[in-house]
Amino acid sequence: MSARGGKKRQKSMSRSAKAGVLFPVGRMHRYLRMGTHHQRIGAGAPVYMAAVIEYLTAEILELAGNAARDNKRGRVTPRHILLAIANDEELHQLLKHVTIASGGVLPRIHPELLARKKGGKFPNIVPQSVPVPAPLTTPPNVQKAATIVKKSPVKKNVIKKPAIVLKKPGGKSKGGKADGMINSVSSGAKDSGTGLTVLSEKKLFLGQKLTVIQGDIVSVTADAIVHPTNATFYMGGEVGQSLEKTGGKEFQQEVQDLLKNQGQLDTAGAAICPGHRFPARFVVHCNGPTWSASNAQQLLEKTVKNCLTLADEKNLRSLAFPSIGSGRGGFPKQTAAQIILKAINNYFVTVMSSSLKQIYFVLYDMESIGVYTSELAKLDS
Repeated sequence: MSARGGKKRQKSMSRSAKAGVLFPVGRMHRYLRMGTHHQRIGAGAPVYMAAVIEYLTAEILELAGNAARDNKRGRVTPRHILLAIANDEELHQLLKHVTIASGGVLPRIHPELLARKKGGKFPNIVPQSVPVPAPLTTPPNVQKAATIVKKSPVKKNVIKKPAIVLKKPGGKSKGGKADGMINSVSSGAKDSGTGLTVLSEKKLFLGQKLTVIQGDIVSVTADAIVHPTNATFYMGGEVGQSLEKTGGKEFQQEVQDLLKNQGQLDTAGAAICPGHRFPARFVVHCNGPTWSASNAQQLLEKTVKNCLTLADEKNLRSLAFPSIGSGRGGFPKQTAAQIILKAINNYFVTVMSSSLKQIYFVLYDMESIGVYTSELAKLDS
């Protein structure tokens, strides 16, 4: 019988094309049969396996490409692949027993091994014992102000107010640096224009600096200040009252307009508005969780990441955090500090490229200062 007029044979299609994946489904099926010959293998098993491996490969290549771009390289090397895996929490957990040839290791130096800076009188890492003594080279009038602060640490107003104003705002010191900027990283170094004391500083692997400061957050010369609030932008907290008093009616109107235009803040949400009458150009309002919430730690970490994301969207270079979570939220101070520092470190590792170069932790009570200084020294850079 002739085959003319019969059914035309369709062109064969691979299982990879049918499933819409790039990795070979047939080869995955063969490997499964070789490794699990005594078990039945469903038709969807090799498809699922090919899709998962394709997703993991694409994720690693994307992160490795970002690492190569940040290091100004046009070719992805094993070193970039290792950095991509080691700096991603989930990929690191999945591949923690895998060794990448020629990948090297993550750089890490214990804080105790770091050498002192030339010409410095104090080490970069502040021990947990507080309060910190004032520098030996401080002028007599600033020494007098520092002694007053040391004698009455419980009086918040004494610490918050500027100790001594030696120069007009915006002027330049002998070294050519503008007053009000936090440039010293020595322990106990006091800024003459704002009464802020730099207690500790750590530099992350990608170059961002984390600095612990004692003083009033409104006086910090940062691009933005973080304001812990609630869903309705409540200004009754310590940071809110200070911002409201310094910013005046203009800043109050900005907050009212933000609430009117954006609506109430969700838990872990963040919103940004311009600042008035204080050095910071913006204020980031965040609605952090309470310690009693079921997933409080994850929500606090999400709150910090949302604040950093808003700052990156505005291309800001510096951001000042108070001790969020440990006040109205009811978090234990050490737990809150650990979560916040971990969230910041993970954020910079994940995004790989960020406009933020400086993070300040502005504190006033000795307990919070001791906790943040200790946790900052433990943080892996």
